[in-house]
Amino acid sequence: MIHDVQLTPLQIITDERGAVLHMLKNTDPSFAGFGEIYFSQIGNGQKKAWRLHLQSTSQIAVPRGCVRIIMCDQRSGNTSYNSIQEVELGDMNYQLLTIPPGIWFALQCIGTTDALIANCSNMVHDPTAVERRTIENSPIPYVWRD
Repeated sequence: MIHDVQLTPLQIITDERGAVLHMLKNTDPSFAGFGEIYFSQIGNGQKKAWRLHLQSTSQIAVPRGCVRIIMCDQRSGNTSYNSIQEVELGDMNYQLLTIPPGIWFALQCIGTTDALIANCSNMVHDPTAVERRTIENSPIPYVWRD
């Protein structure tokens, strides 16, 4: 596992009317602060290319669909330097993934439907504090699979 990346099981409360999917409370040990929350949709079979947040912590849950999140630690001097970690989140594995600053990550929808991703960032998005790489032009040693 990549150093400082956390996976936290989340609670789903279901009854005959539907479900409540918990994500994050400010009293949770994994709570990194609040800057903004946003939702992102990813189409079935699609990928969202590599990004690295220089300052913010991402706290990600997938309440609908299934997403593979690939992370690569390129923080020199870290115990998990150059390590790659994959996590599959969604309908069958509802957890909160906490990704600290300095970790490259990309997403791939692997379910049979589009997926909805919720990200609670500890900071308001600053486009100058994000690095991006395309799938094709990436220094990350990861081989994509379907």
